[in-house]
Amino acid sequence: MSAEGSSTGKPERAASRNADDRWAEFDSEAYFQHYYGEPHPDDDCVIRLAVAAMKSALPLGTELDMVDVGTGPNLISLFCALPRAHRLTVWEYAESNITWLEAELARDVMRPQWSHFWNVVREAYLPEFDLPEDPIPILRERCHLRRGSIFDLPTRRWQAATMFYCAESITDRQDEFEAACAAFARCVRRGGTLAAAFLARSTGYAVNESCYPALSLSVESAVDAFAPYADGLRAEAVAREHQVRSGYSGFIFLTGTAR
Repeated sequence: MSAEGSSTGKPERAASRNADDRWAEFDSEAYFQHYYGEPHPDDDCVIRLAVAAMKSALPLGTELDMVDVGTGPNLISLFCALPRAHRLTVWEYAESNITWLEAELARDVMRPQWSHFWNVVREAYLPEFDLPEDPIPILRERCHLRRGSIFDLPTRRWQAATMFYCAESITDRQDEFEAACAAFARCVRRGGTLAAAFLARSTGYAVNESCYPALSLSVESAVDAFAPYADGLRAEAVAREHQVRSGYSGFIFLTGTAR
């Protein structure tokens, strides 16, 4: 999730513009500990779906110029994209998240959580890719951190794009969600791969008592937001009867190609 994007608790709040929220106060480490301190099977499922999308991204057999939008304090989306990327732009809004990502990529030893998730990525890329045990040195080389809003993405810039838990976690307004999805879809060249994960039925969250917005989504509303901008849309919902972690009860994974 991005911090134009997200983390812990379930606040009550009125609808507001994305710009009204206190992204400068976003506590990146608290978010990481809440969402990824203990790996969950849902995370592994998202990884497998994302890797499948990346493995089939065109043109096959080549490394791509890629972007991950709204990365937040999370390396999972970068792990999923890395084997197909010769360059991976990390497009993130919150300064605290940029600082956190820089520190995380500078570590000599991966946290145990990242080791777990990277192993899931490695298994999902088999047999086509034989990946190293430690991806961090390659991430340092290929990742380029860029501070920017999803609403300010350039158009037709990249060959493929990923977005995990951003557009629905930066606002509780439908119009802003649709504008964010449009900006994401348009940042990829025509025919390029789009892969996005969304929280299902999210009602908002808090990080260290700071409240942040979220828009409750269905498969239909996610697909409808991308329909004007992408072809071959496929969406899969993994729903839970109870909350997985505070603020959501499952996820939606969507893929398509930019129109």
